[in-house]
Amino acid sequence: MKTKCLKSINAVIAFLLCLLGFSGCELPSVEYGVPHADLDIEGQVSNEENEVLPDIQIVAWKGWKDGGGTLYWQEYADTLYTDSTGRFYRFYENTFPLEYHRIIANDTTGTYASDTIDATVSYSGGNGGWYEGKATLNVTFILQKNSSQEVE
Repeated sequence: MKTKCLKSINAVIAFLLCLLGFSGCELPSVEYGVPHADLDIEGQVSNEENEVLPDIQIVAWKGWKDGGGTLYWQEYADTLYTDSTGRFYRFYENTFPLEYHRIIANDTTGTYASDTIDATVSYSGGNGGWYEGKATLNVTFILQKNSSQEVE
């Protein structure tokens, strides 16, 4: 009888403690998902005379290195165009945080030669979990006239 009474009292106390938010042990938090981050890519395109160049095609590739140091690029790239002030901007929200980036500026009219900038970024402000933070990549292109377009 005494044992049955103690078990009942223990059950009531355990129930009350659970209602108050107490638990028997602290379990580590488990996160499911993949690493992600935010990335801003912005820049400007001008010519050698410092004139802004609108409607220049910008192609942005993201890449990574394997354990042996070989650099790989994603199979797809983002394409955008400069605005009337020669500026471009792309915000990647919750993207996979890749460190290596190749930005290519193409003049589709053929007046200016294409140019490529390879850059690395570091993410900061992560939460210690899957979110690795935010990075900003700011690039400036100064395109040169194509030698085949020059007037003699």
